[in-house]
Amino acid sequence: MKIPILFKFLHIYNTQKIGNFPHTKPRKGDEGFTLLEVLVIALIVGILSSIAAPGWLAFINNQRVRTVNDRVLQTLRNAQSEAKRSKRDITVTFNPSADPPQAKFDTVPAQTSPLQTVTFDGGGEIKKGQIKLSAASCSTVPCTAATQLTFNYNGVVDPTNLNNPKLPFVVTVAPVVSGVVGGPKKCVIVETFLGGMRTEEGATCLVAP
Repeated sequence: MKIPILFKFLHIYNTQKIGNFPHTKPRKGDEGFTLLEVLVIALIVGILSSIAAPGWLAFINNQRVRTVNDRVLQTLRNAQSEAKRSKRDITVTFNPSADPPQAKFDTVPAQTSPLQTVTFDGGGEIKKGQIKLSAASCSTVPCTAATQLTFNYNGVVDPTNLNNPKLPFVVTVAPVVSGVVGGPKKCVIVETFLGGMRTEEGATCLVAP
């Protein structure tokens, strides 16, 4: 009969399979990693990480500096535009000692509360101790610390205003790494009485002593 024959075949097959099992070698794909292989891989990953980390940190710092520098330029332009729009003198005052740094612009004479206060934190992405801001009058070298600039009702930096620093007025942004100010810096320069502004980077960005 067919059924007993099938049972007999399965019995012989299973007996042969079990008997050969101790002599069966694992396939290559079933083998694991040796301790030496794991250590070599960990060493390679560590080396690659140590090479890539400084470059990544420099990229992040550069992005932070660029973000704050763009915001400084926007703040100065907003103050200039507000002076023209409202036909009032507007003063921009930077606060480099704040962490992250801040700026406010207000009317002249100042109101009880400023028109606007700007925190240079990149929308919350920049934390304390990551950015250093300096504001100075750089008509001579070394520069002289100055934190305030006034646009008159025409958007002009009035030279007859004794509170205005001598131009160029330079706001410099630099990264802070492990508590030390260093790395590529960027700046906004107000260089003409008409309120002309430009951005620079590197050694061109003179800072107050």
